[in-house]
Amino acid sequence: MDNSQFARPWAGRFSNIFVNNRYVIGDVHGCSKTLRIMVEDVIRLGSDDTLFMLGDYIDRGPDSKGVLDYLTHLILEKDYDVRPLRGNHEQMCLDAVSEPAARDLWYGNWGLQTVRQFGVNGPEEIPKRYLDFMAAMPLIRTTMEHDYVFVHAGLDFRAADPIWDTSPQFMLWERDFRIQPEKLKGHTLVCGHTMTPLFEIRASLDKPVICLDNGCYDKGHIGFGNLVALNLDTRELLVVENCE
Repeated sequence: MDNSQFARPWAGRFSNIFVNNRYVIGDVHGCSKTLRIMVEDVIRLGSDDTLFMLGDYIDRGPDSKGVLDYLTHLILEKDYDVRPLRGNHEQMCLDAVSEPAARDLWYGNWGLQTVRQFGVNGPEEIPKRYLDFMAAMPLIRTTMEHDYVFVHAGLDFRAADPIWDTSPQFMLWERDFRIQPEKLKGHTLVCGHTMTPLFEIRASLDKPVICLDNGCYDKGHIGFGNLVALNLDTRELLVVENCE
């Protein structure tokens, strides 16, 4: 598949589109039904809205393929302004295709289940359109209004300018970083990757860093098992319990 079909405004490092309503959704992890409810029934995404996604669409949940199908449907068929980031699970999948030695790492993080959900025997057999879609996703985005910066895992505040100088490895994997709000230059950092109890997410809504990963796939633990979104303009937290 020609990657040019994914070369929309969201495909660059930063975005420059004026929007009406702005939302961001945390880690989905293969929970396609829950994502659809969030987008269609809770957010009620419209053609004038922008939806940022924080990565980790695949693995752990029951329908990784369905999540990617739904996102490409919104972007390519509905022509909605959906701007997905790449997470470490998408990166592990891509690495498993290009580097056979990386397969064990992905399989150990639920990648084998994802392969089976695609109905193939290995990552190299996943249809190219899905691999192209994940490869086209950037690692970081900001809003045109310079009020938010999005990354999957975190920013390296040891750097003089974390927004520009954080390494890909850090943006995809890091959990332990010390925040220096002045280096965000007025942005609020919104990330996923690290499972965070719902009460902690709510308590962070007026903080310089908000983590929106509530472990959507993890229905068995109190305080977790929800898909979480944030209205970027009102700071309203939107929560959908896992319904897979």
